[in-house]
Amino acid sequence: MPPISFRNVARYVQDVEGNLPLYQALGFEVVQKMGSDMAILKNEEGFKLVLHSWSDHKGRLLDTGIGFSVTGTLEEARQYLIDAGFKLLRAPEDTDAGFFFIYGDLDGNPINLVGKRPH
Repeated sequence: MPPISFRNVARYVQDVEGNLPLYQALGFEVVQKMGSDMAILKNEEGFKLVLHSWSDHKGRLLDTGIGFSVTGTLEEARQYLIDAGFKLLRAPEDTDAGFFFIYGDLDGNPINLVGKRPH
């Protein structure tokens, strides 16, 4: 057994407070705040997500994508993300191995909306 274990995924953002409502809309609850620079969130499955401010990353792509499965209709899921404040970064392409939309938070950090290709 390795001498380490999974702790969390850190997502670097410029505005922790501004991004909190977006991730709360995805089912995360704030379990701890450390000033305005860091918030620890957890979802019902126990997944820990840390939003941490890091202004030096501006302009650089951070690929800590977090995947979410479509459980209702695809349009309901897409509208829900838009209503929460996420912006569409990429729509599925015919050459993709799967079927997913990529949305971004206020800093463009990706979340992947994964579903089945409509027939």
